[in-house]
Amino acid sequence: MFGWIAGIPRRVRHLLSRFKRYLTKPQYENFCRTTLGLMVSGEGEHDVKSINELFIDRKDQSSLNRFFTEPKWNVDDIVREGKALLLSEAGKLNDAVEYKVIDDTVCRKYSPRTEMVCYNHSSTMGTVLSHDYVTSLYVNNDLALPDGLKLYGNEKKCREKGIPFKTKVHLACETIDEHIPRAKRTICLWDSWYTCYDTVARCRAHGYNWIGEMKSNRIVFSEGRKYHLNELLDKLRLEGSFSDVVVDGEIYQASKVDVFIPKIGYASIVINVKATTRDVHLLCTDLTDCSLQEIVKHALQRHKIDDHHKEANFLGLGEYRFRGSEAALIHAHLVSLAYTLL
Repeated sequence: MFGWIAGIPRRVRHLLSRFKRYLTKPQYENFCRTTLGLMVSGEGEHDVKSINELFIDRKDQSSLNRFFTEPKWNVDDIVREGKALLLSEAGKLNDAVEYKVIDDTVCRKYSPRTEMVCYNHSSTMGTVLSHDYVTSLYVNNDLALPDGLKLYGNEKKCREKGIPFKTKVHLACETIDEHIPRAKRTICLWDSWYTCYDTVARCRAHGYNWIGEMKSNRIVFSEGRKYHLNELLDKLRLEGSFSDVVVDGEIYQASKVDVFIPKIGYASIVINVKATTRDVHLLCTDLTDCSLQEIVKHALQRHKIDDHHKEANFLGLGEYRFRGSEAALIHAHLVSLAYTLL
């Protein structure tokens, strides 16, 4: 690769100067180079070697490697300052409702010797050797801010590393506990993997509302009868219980029914079908007093974390060659910071 960056542009350096107090002079220089490199690198070029080769005056690559593998700085300070920077620059936030969106994303790896790497399921790649990050996104009006990133490892990998094993649900619960509310109502959104007693209990403990997708084979009780959710869907269709709901100019056919769910308790099931694609979404929520339109509108905010993952992948999420899981996690955090700054 032919180096073409002569230095850190003045405006970029000014922006990054907010992070200077957390770093020594050599660390700050590596931080600036890494952040700019993540922003401008091409596909498959977001590793240390490729970032170093972007610059005309290349540094000793071992210095940049040690910035990740032997950090004498705290990545949490950098992440916290990045959030504060974006919040200070954001427009007026909605003080009535905010969203905490939780999901996980898989980053394919190829060496089984990489720490915390294991076989994880991806909706696009199938079951692959990979790192799996439990992530969250803070959404308020037009603001979509990365707000949590934790690396999952199976029991064997955690035992090899000598750390406590935590399920993805456990990591999601930690993310909920760490949330700092900025609006009167916080609504947590997640997919069917996280719709369970533990996450619901954490939301209840903090006074947050929640909406989660559900698998069609889950058991619910409606009007004293036991149903699998797909059976309830068929029943509602036969009874003509669906009505048209317009949200942001899109038409959805939706139905709502109050149910009891073992281990979760009383909740509402909302089934929405997009009129143009016929995609069916089975939702469960404690927003029992909200209208169909309101619940569907809230639930649609979850797609923003899918957009975030796509953009983070473009910025190099997972494009690292470190064996150490701490270095991989630092790289992932800096990708999220680059996303925030852009």
